[in-house]
Amino acid sequence: MEFTIDSFTKRLRELMYNRFPYENDEMNILKHKDRNEHIRDVAFKNNQTISVSENEKVFEIGNDYAEQYYPYYHILEDAPYIRKRDRATDKTRGSQAKVEKLADRDYNKVSFNGKTYTREYARNVRGKRSRLSNVSYWASDGNGDKIWINRESNSYLNTHYQYIERMMNTSILDTLAMEFNLKKARTEITTLKEDFEALNIVDIINSSLEE
Repeated sequence: MEFTIDSFTKRLRELMYNRFPYENDEMNILKHKDRNEHIRDVAFKNNQTISVSENEKVFEIGNDYAEQYYPYYHILEDAPYIRKRDRATDKTRGSQAKVEKLADRDYNKVSFNGKTYTREYARNVRGKRSRLSNVSYWASDGNGDKIWINRESNSYLNTHYQYIERMMNTSILDTLAMEFNLKKARTEITTLKEDFEALNIVDIINSSLEE
């Protein structure tokens, strides 16, 4: 496939959409009775691809509508464990739960106080995923049947944890390299400083598009 920045970006988005966390309609309705759309559609599919320069394009995961009605796409990425319904505390909800206009919530916000960069919910991802003895999760018994372990726990294992990194590293990067005859470089996780600068650039571009 011939490489152009447009074709590469389009193919990247197609592959990401196919690997995005997804629940079939029946399960989606069961878990979200009043919100029957799918996360990958409201938080990703309908977002614009923005041209930063001739050789650079960006797109976001998330938007105001997703922040208002489907903010858990953040939780699926950032939290190794998720609080069960009605079992959250003020601390686990975080400051975004106090934002009055729901569309203005930003669970991915990076702040800078003049010395350090912080992302509030990044605290949730630290530490080892070794708390299985304290959280609920599915396991197989001796007959191969699924059983729900630690049923009374106030949290459960998030099987989609870090889905963005996982989808990229398990298949998408290899597929792109093969299809466009490219060599895959070493992947790196951006720092909070880099995230802060990138998010500010996207905000500026979005503001200019709205004017």
